[in-house]
Order: sequence, then C-alpha cells, then structure tokens
Amino acid sequence: MSFSKYIVPALLASGAAMAASSDNCGTSGSTTNITSQSDADALSSCTTVKGDIALIPGISNGITFNGIEQITGSLIATDVTNLTSLSAPDLTSIADEFHLESIILLTSLSFPELTSVGSISFEALPNLQSLTFTTGVNKSGSVSITNTGLTSLSGIELDTVGDFDLTANTALTSVNVNNIKNITGTLIISANSNKLDVEFPNLVTASNMTFRNTSTISVPSLANLTGELGLFGNYITNFTAPNLTTCADLDFEDNSKLASISLPELVHVTGGLAISNNADLMTINFPKLSTVAGAIDITGDYTNVSLPSLTEVKGGFNAESTGNFSCSAFNKLDDDNVISGSYTCNTTSHPTNLDGSSGSSSTTSSSSSASATSSGAAVGNVAIPSVGFTALVGALLSLLM
Repeated sequence: MSFSKYIVPALLASGAAMAASSDNCGTSGSTTNITSQSDADALSSCTTVKGDIALIPGISNGITFNGIEQITGSLIATDVTNLTSLSAPDLTSIADEFHLESIILLTSLSFPELTSVGSISFEALPNLQSLTFTTGVNKSGSVSITNTGLTSLSGIELDTVGDFDLTANTALTSVNVNNIKNITGTLIISANSNKLDVEFPNLVTASNMTFRNTSTISVPSLANLTGELGLFGNYITNFTAPNLTTCADLDFEDNSKLASISLPELVHVTGGLAISNNADLMTINFPKLSTVAGAIDITGDYTNVSLPSLTEVKGGFNAESTGNFSCSAFNKLDDDNVISGSYTCNTTSHPTNLDGSSGSSSTTSSSSSASATSSGAAVGNVAIPSVGFTALVGALLSLLM
C-alpha cells in the first residue's frame, strides 16, 4: 500500500509532463507561432515539431532553431522584414513548404543538415546572397526562387523536381544542378543576370522548358521533352542538345547572338517549330527531323534551311527571309503533299510570322524572286501566346484546308 502511495502520483506526474512536452512540440494541423528567440528555444527539446512553424512580423535580428530535426508541416516567414538570419543546425526535413517571402534584411540562411523539403518558395529576399545547405537538399517537390540576391544555387542538389522557377534574381550568375535527371513540371529561367550560365549536365527528361536572358545553356544529356522548349531573348551564341529525339513545341525567338542550333538527333516535333528574329542565325539544319504535328514557321535573316528528312508537316509552312535564300527544296515538299496546311516561302525585306508579327529586325532589301505561295487558309493578325502557338496555327490550318 505504501509503495502505491508514491508510485501512482509519480506516474501521473510523468504522464502530465509527457503531455505538456507533446503540446509544446505542436500537433498535426496546428501552427506554432514564433515571435522571439525565446519561442524558438522553447522547442529545443523537440526533435520533431508537428504542424507548421510560422515566424511572426516584429522579430528583430536572427532566429535559431536548436535541436529540431523534423517539421511535419511547413516553415513559414512572411513580411518579417527585420529578420537578419535564420538557422536550424540539426533540421533534416520539412514535410511541406519552406516558404520565405518579403524579408528585406535577411542575409544568412543556414540549414547545414537539410536534405528533404516538400517544396521551396523564396521570394523578395534581396540581400540573401547564398544558401548554407551544406549537406545539400536532394528532395523537393518544386522550387520557386524569385527576386533574391542569390549568386548561385549551391546547396540545391535535386535528383527530380516538379516545377522549377528561377525568375528576377539579377545577381544569379550560375545554375548548376549536377544531379538532376528529371523535371516533371515546368522549368522557367527568366530575367536573372544577363551573364547567367545554366548547366544541367545529367538532365535526361523534362516537360516544359523556357529560357530567357541567359548567357549559356548546357543540356548535353537531354533526350526527351513532353512539352515545349522555348528560348526567348537570350544572349547565347549556340544551343546544342545532341541527344534530344522528340519534343512538343520548339521555339527560338529574339536571340540576337544565336549563330548555331544543333539538334542532330531530333526526329519528331509533336507540336510546332518556330524560329524567328535571330539576327546572327544564317544556317538552320535539322538533319533527322521527320515529322512536325503542327506548323513550321521560320523567319529571319538566314540564307540556308536544311530539312532533308522531312516527311510530314500536318500544319502550315512559312519560310520568309531577308537573305539570299532558295525555296526550291520546300516547293517540292509542297508539291509532294508533305505539307498539309498552307504554304509560303519567299525572300523579302519584311519577313512575317504566321501570326502576322515581324520575323526579323533587319530592314535590308532583297529580291522576292524565289517566292512561292500555295492557296490555303490565311492566318489573320491575331495575338496568340508563343507557348503552343505553332501547334495551334498548324491545327487550324489543317482543319481549314
């Protein structure tokens, strides 16, 4: 009896302590608000925090989360403008979102053990120049990094990712994600530094890829694209994808220094092919391209276009150049009914795309003696987004023919 007199209260006290500890470590679906370092210290005994952790505006200086190894929800900080540093030396995983937004003074982000994140969303962090992800984040469902001061993505070492968006990071000069092999969503790289070098040495498959304002693009292993490959307003001198065999829309537009496109293994374009206003691009050659499900729309200052393996164009065909360019090979394709839609091929001082927009910045006059236009449906001057445009035009032309 005397033993139970002491052991029962002790067990009850222990249970109460465990309940309190569990409450202090959060619950699924809840949010633990952090207003100061003391709030963060209160979680130091928790190896796992359940639910979300949210940093609340009003915090000054830095916040460090010691002891936490896992967060089952998200780690969020929005409009915490005076936060200067954020660190979690033991944290390995964030199950949901790692979201940082509008933190003007943030200069240090240290998560040396972090490897797995549900998604990364960093926006408006103008003074954050580097990521201290020492072990490397190798798992994230998506990545969006917009308007930061980052100069590189060192520490992001993904194997596979969904959407990958890098936009308006004007100090970003290098994107080198060596391990990534598959991008299942949309890749957008736009409005970063004009000196940006993009390297995906092991990327094999992707969905949609859009590049703007980059200096170099390297995708030596890329073999299959289920969506669009679009290069707009870049500063690259050449583009090579030596292993690419198929893609949907293929679009090269306003790349003023682009002098060479090398796609030696490309066989099928399941959308449309559009090449427009690339001032230094004189020769266009797709040696194995056999079928184009949409339209072909090639305008500019080029002097030679070679498509020796072309057997089927389900949409229209438009080739207009200011250069000394012969249409004879394409006249034969039209005569042989390889081209299902309307056909236009000529040299002109004002090349025009299928949507009626200008296809060249050159104003040099040239003869139009090598021109040929078959009867077919005309395409009006309609503003259509470039993504998927040629495929759409091709389909319309086919229906109207």
